[in-house]
Amino acid sequence: MNKKAITFIFVFVLLASTQFACSFSDLLGNSSEEQPQVLPGNTGESQSLPESDTEENSSTEEQSSLPPADQTSCTKAFFGTINLSDGQEFQSGDSIQVIFTLVNTGTCTWNPGYSLIEIGGDIAPSSGKLALPGEVAAGESVDLSVEFTAPSQAGPYLSAWKMEDQEGGVFGQNDPANAPIKITIRSIPSGNPQPNPTPTPQTPPAANPDASLEMDGVTLLDDHCYDLNSGVEVDCNDSKADIVYNHSGLGFNMHANTNSDFSPNQDDEPDKNDCENASYAPMPHALLDGKFFCFRIETVTSTTYGWIRIERFDEDGVTFDFLTFKADGPSVTVNTNLFVETQGEQITILKDECYDVQNGEINSSCSGIFAGFLYEEVTKKSLQVMQINPNEAYFAVAMSSEPSKSDCQNASYSTTPIWPIQETSYYCYQFVPGTTAYYGWLRPTSFNSSGMTFDYLTWKSLP
Repeated sequence: MNKKAITFIFVFVLLASTQFACSFSDLLGNSSEEQPQVLPGNTGESQSLPESDTEENSSTEEQSSLPPADQTSCTKAFFGTINLSDGQEFQSGDSIQVIFTLVNTGTCTWNPGYSLIEIGGDIAPSSGKLALPGEVAAGESVDLSVEFTAPSQAGPYLSAWKMEDQEGGVFGQNDPANAPIKITIRSIPSGNPQPNPTPTPQTPPAANPDASLEMDGVTLLDDHCYDLNSGVEVDCNDSKADIVYNHSGLGFNMHANTNSDFSPNQDDEPDKNDCENASYAPMPHALLDGKFFCFRIETVTSTTYGWIRIERFDEDGVTFDFLTFKADGPSVTVNTNLFVETQGEQITILKDECYDVQNGEINSSCSGIFAGFLYEEVTKKSLQVMQINPNEAYFAVAMSSEPSKSDCQNASYSTTPIWPIQETSYYCYQFVPGTTAYYGWLRPTSFNSSGMTFDYLTWKSLP
């Protein structure tokens, strides 16, 4: 091979090596600089969102993928409340128990296959699925509970929940339509005080020296009842149920019970004198936001006045403020012809307790021989009812007005228990501790399955 051919081959190899080195360098550069970053949990798609946006998108995607409940055969919806206030503060590390109160506002009966499930949020619950303990018919309610731990990092946190039926379909509340029930809290560093948001009876402010009870932001659900003297929700069959909220084709109304009446709406807060002199009618009261109206509650011992102010109302419930004025003491006429009298002073005994009308004492064990009665619960016509069972005494039938001594002396008596008990009616009684007969009357003023409140009078044996 001549020198010229060798030189040509050497130049060709050198050029080829240079080109290969450049291509290899480009390949390495692309691998280290242009390869898409794969974030944890992804399949290789390019991601450029910050972490917070990624979490938000993930939560939204999770919610949108939940199948809606079938609403063709019956309606599935609920109204929910929790025992926490919106944005309530907790110290980092605190254990938080949340109690959901869910009202079935649809037409389907919920069975144990239904659950309350977490659909999104940024605070982990002890369980993300809370199964119902039993059936919940339309209009009924159920309580479910779950626990959280306040996060160590300060800030607001959210957890959103909806109902899931037995087929896996998901549904929310009525208003707004299909809305979840939300838990919003704020975690604060340890050592900061935690407020108590639970509504409690307040000490009457100086502006209302006559007030015995004042409460703000009370929420009452549809067809639920409330006691305006003690500030608690009560069973609508309880004699202490002063008001009931209801909506129908006639609109949104607050109804009074047999002892209560309402005055017309007014713009300004009334005082005690205004309510005492207001005009009242036993009619359903049409509600208006921001308006005041007086109430009057009449019992056999006193008349109580107060006012209610409506904050908001809808198909599910009403939120209102109220103030109850101190009741004036009962007016009692002294009767000198008495052996025992408690007229104007109410006595309360519990279920299965006895009372001795001769000595004026409660007999908790119902022991010994005494002239009185037993307050008990029995089965009558397949129903559990309360009755007054005589013990060494005899009772007459109910009277609508207060009897005289002569009325009771001439009444007809038996040992038959008093049932049904008629509130505010008078029952003459007779007892004979020896050779002398004593007469008197008993008047139940309120009662329920826990106990009975009454007053009574026993005359002296001789005029």
